Amino acid sequence: MLGLGVLSFAPQHAWAQATLGSSPYKQNFDALASGLPAGFTVRSAASATALGTSQTLVTTPTEWSLGTPVGFKNYASATGLTASTSATDQAAATNRALGVRQTSTSGYDPGAAFVFQAANTTGRYELQLNFKLQSLDVASPRTTNWRVDYAVGANPTSFTALPTSAVTGNSTFGSTSVDVDFGNALDDKNEPVWIRIVALSASTGSGNRPTSAIDDFDLSWKTASDARLISSVTDLGFGTQNVGSTGNQTFTLGGANLTENTTLTATGPYQLSKDNTTFASSISYAPAELATNQTVYVRFAPTASGLATGSIAIASQGAASKTVALRGTGFDPANPTYSFNDCGNNLADGWTQVSVTGAQVWGCTTFGRDANDASGKGTSPNAVQINGFSGTAQTNEDWLISPSLNISSMNVPLLSFWSRTRFNGPAVQLRVSTNYSGTGSPTAAGVTWTTIDVDLPAANTDTWTQTSNVDLSAYKGSPVYVAFVYTSSAASGAAQWTIDDIQVTNSSTPAPVAVRAVPNRLNFDYVKENEKATRKFVTTSRNVTGDVTITSPSTAFKVSKDGTTFSNSVTFTAAEALASPKEVTVEFAPTAANTNYTASLSITSPGATAVPVALAGNTYVPNATLDVVNWNIEWFGATGNGPTDEALQETNAKKVLTDLNADVYGLAEIVDTAKLGAMVRQLPGGYRYSVSTGVSGSAFSSAQKLVFVYRSTSFSNATFTTLSTCTSCTDPNNWSTNWSTGRVPYLMEADVKLTNGQTRRVAFVLIHAKANESNDGGDSYNRRKAGAEALKAELDARYGTSNVLIMGDFNDDLDVTIANIPNVTASSYQAFTADAAQYSALTLPLSQAGLKSTVGFNDVIDHVVVSNEMNTFYLEGSANIRTDVAGTITNYGSTTSDHYPIQTRFNLGANVVTSGKASLATVKLGLYPNPVSKSVRVEVPERGQNLQLQVLTSDGRVAISAKGSLEQLNQQLNQKVGNLNAGMYTVRIVGEQQTYVERFVKQ
Repeated sequence: MLGLGVLSFAPQHAWAQATLGSSPYKQNFDALASGLPAGFTVRSAASATALGTSQTLVTTPTEWSLGTPVGFKNYASATGLTASTSATDQAAATNRALGVRQTSTSGYDPGAAFVFQAANTTGRYELQLNFKLQSLDVASPRTTNWRVDYAVGANPTSFTALPTSAVTGNSTFGSTSVDVDFGNALDDKNEPVWIRIVALSASTGSGNRPTSAIDDFDLSWKTASDARLISSVTDLGFGTQNVGSTGNQTFTLGGANLTENTTLTATGPYQLSKDNTTFASSISYAPAELATNQTVYVRFAPTASGLATGSIAIASQGAASKTVALRGTGFDPANPTYSFNDCGNNLADGWTQVSVTGAQVWGCTTFGRDANDASGKGTSPNAVQINGFSGTAQTNEDWLISPSLNISSMNVPLLSFWSRTRFNGPAVQLRVSTNYSGTGSPTAAGVTWTTIDVDLPAANTDTWTQTSNVDLSAYKGSPVYVAFVYTSSAASGAAQWTIDDIQVTNSSTPAPVAVRAVPNRLNFDYVKENEKATRKFVTTSRNVTGDVTITSPSTAFKVSKDGTTFSNSVTFTAAEALASPKEVTVEFAPTAANTNYTASLSITSPGATAVPVALAGNTYVPNATLDVVNWNIEWFGATGNGPTDEALQETNAKKVLTDLNADVYGLAEIVDTAKLGAMVRQLPGGYRYSVSTGVSGSAFSSAQKLVFVYRSTSFSNATFTTLSTCTSCTDPNNWSTNWSTGRVPYLMEADVKLTNGQTRRVAFVLIHAKANESNDGGDSYNRRKAGAEALKAELDARYGTSNVLIMGDFNDDLDVTIANIPNVTASSYQAFTADAAQYSALTLPLSQAGLKSTVGFNDVIDHVVVSNEMNTFYLEGSANIRTDVAGTITNYGSTTSDHYPIQTRFNLGANVVTSGKASLATVKLGLYPNPVSKSVRVEVPERGQNLQLQVLTSDGRVAISAKGSLEQLNQQLNQKVGNLNAGMYTVRIVGEQQTYVERFVKQ
């Protein structure tokens, strides 16, 4: 029934305000076919200062997954339905919801808003709202954050947000109950009251945007005759307070129709007082006292650095209880920490911003670092952020400057901070000054700043990354200022940078010595014998005191400082190494035909753990080998999803495929097959393609599809099978569900014949597995794991002695899972990796080397696994993440795909000849327990006295280093592992026989 409860409406025409009757007012939106209910509007281009532009509701029932056009629509409510409910059943459902489909159309992302307007709230108090926020399209990977805010007046220009957590998208389907307490903010208003459910920030992630809806809107209140508590605030912020001192805030408390005493109880480092003299954790007021407003005094007395939260519970029998949230930050001048927790309209913790050029400036953001999220993707209030993009990249130079740092009495002052960056543009610079005054222009005459070279997250990685152990000892003589300097321009681009959790610690020991290489693996692929090719990497050094030496053990691989003179060893002095990152050129000069070459460079410096750089190359002519590429071309051809310029994406994808010149491609996320066909027909060399019929959802035309593209002259007798059933599964009924509800593996069997006459029958299996979803209790992981186990059982039964190659978007890594599930570290593909006798994970070494297969995620989730029969033909070291293609395409990640192609090569004829020592681990490093809390033990088969250990962060920086026997390594490791931040780490042990690698999760 529409409008349950006693409610009288203004005249029944669109957008009329609602006149509230008796509590509660209820709206279930079941009559949307007739238009919007009185009091409701739907709007685009809403902002913090504008209601937005009224839009027309599409009253015809609309399918959840229909991506276009953008707009507000009449959807079936998620209540009682599932993600797989058919379009017919959605249209027939009587339980409706008011929804919106966001796209890139201006004003909808951000700016979409559901708006309720009441004529007034005269005689109504303590309003509370409950509604259902629904995420309706399970195929929408982006996330939209919604907030509830309110305003009063006929034409409001300012809205007050309330603390709510409301999110849609992220490939989820379902309904979340949202409760909102307006406190006394909307009490007894005799003018219009507005309540908005609005998306004021842009959606995050990639892919298509969500379909979101609201349902069962329930607004309740108290009347003048009810017992009530009246608090002037719902939260109090104390800012930053030195440890050992106190700070006070006040608020007023009153009551109406109370019959019992009112008790206030504070938690955390907070106390209460009625007279600002005597403070205690609990105080009380008699009904007569609260007949007039009373001043409540609240004292904050921090005992430790960092955020300190608490609350005041206010209770009186017969009245609804109130809660006042308390928040403050303790500050220890001896070890300054800047968390920006109280960042709001102005910068916090004494930091200032100075704009030298441009309109975009450093400011507060709610998207701060969540210290409890090991993935580095989560957010928690607050941080400081800047983005120089406004319509296009703008010209900016903006400084974020610290308060004066008194580090003169510190032994070794070490600076650390966390940062995160999105989009392409210059990196921020860290600078330090000892003669800046603390105010005015940092570029004024006479002010000098020194740029400090530090490790920062790579462009567009969008992951919180810590920069630590920045030694400020050279500046101890006087008060010092540090600054983060941001620049952007039309030529260089405009990145978004976010800074959080800055700390200066007084260390008793010097900063650790470390060397690093990026990338730490170079693949030369094919080079004709007696010819040469070069690749480059960059080495950075931190706190070195001696020479940095780079050595190659192989005559086929030589190194150079200048790119001209090559030898088996080069050296940088400590001064050279510390001045700036150093580019090193590696030359590959093979001498034997039909040979695979591997080696490992070693980067050493006194006191630092040696860092290896894996090298690989071969002299097998490409047209004599089977070259395989798997690539997720993000939402290829989809309007409104993925890259916005579809024609440009097609042009770029064609260039990548042409340049790679593979024999067979396994492609994922193909939407527009007509565009794909046109592109394939233009590829040189003569290709054909085949499209899987297995998709998620019922709309085949708009779904992501799996596709094989293959060179017609190299393949014959090809057959294609959409693996819609699993005859060997223990649970065949869930086979399709485990593969993203229908996006099942796609099988191609063919005779592969190369130009040298080699012919083999090969079964290619292409997959695009279930993606992770936040807060799903591990459901995505479990489904992916069950799907992998079932696939292995099916392949074992049908192709137990065949050449099998499994490739695609695995949506997980093969060493340790990327899923954020407590106490779970095993890959969801453990069924394959644990059966080393039957299967080989060719891309596992790429994970162990710290590489990544996507633009924005620091791990490898695109993989290749082969049967032991197929592995005999593999060219060792040829597995390669083709990040080089991004260098040939402008803004590759936003115009083409968020995944890089993966290439592997096979010699289907004689056994492969390998020259040089294998550079990657062939014996696994033992590590237990995993996850790690305070202690851990590592095991390797070598028992030498000169083993070298490194513990690397997720972005490749050295967190712990040690040298000695295995027992000495374990002793040194356990002295430090308990101090590591929560997250994912890689352990590398370099022995005389090989390098051993494993990952662990620190809790």
